[in-house]
Amino acid sequence: MSTEVALTAKDIRAQVQLIQEVMKAVMKEGQHYGVVPGCGDKPTLLKPGAEKLLMTFHLACEPEVEDLSEGGSIRFRVRARITNMNTGQFVGTGVGECASSEEKYAWREVVCDEEWEATDASDKRVKWKRGGASGAYSIRQVRTNPSDVANTILKMAKKRGLVDGTLTVTAAS
Repeated sequence: MSTEVALTAKDIRAQVQLIQEVMKAVMKEGQHYGVVPGCGDKPTLLKPGAEKLLMTFHLACEPEVEDLSEGGSIRFRVRARITNMNTGQFVGTGVGECASSEEKYAWREVVCDEEWEATDASDKRVKWKRGGASGAYSIRQVRTNPSDVANTILKMAKKRGLVDGTLTVTAAS
């Protein structure tokens, strides 16, 4: 993938065809791409699929982490600099962000009744979910300590940046 001169229509068709061939021959639905629950019906590129596309086009990802944490909140933004492995030439950037205030990182299900009873009322809640025999059910949750999920939040921001960068530079979306 050269950026020295403009790509021709033939070059672009060849790139699209290569992406489609890699998807058919190497990528598996649910592992490399798939539908993310709760995010609509459109398939999305997953981290293992992004890594395969980067390898296909001899691209490397160099993450640049920005710590936006403040107070009791953990938050990271990662810029994924995509470069050509052979030349080191910069070809594009992806951006990903993640924070401890996202619901899936801010709350967790209680371990036992004693934990529920011992937790301050401001740090617990009852959440309703779809499903079950009656069509809905509830779970008891307590706030997560942001420091306990800091590394997970960093890794998620990095993954989001990687996928964004891959889609941006390969036009695989």
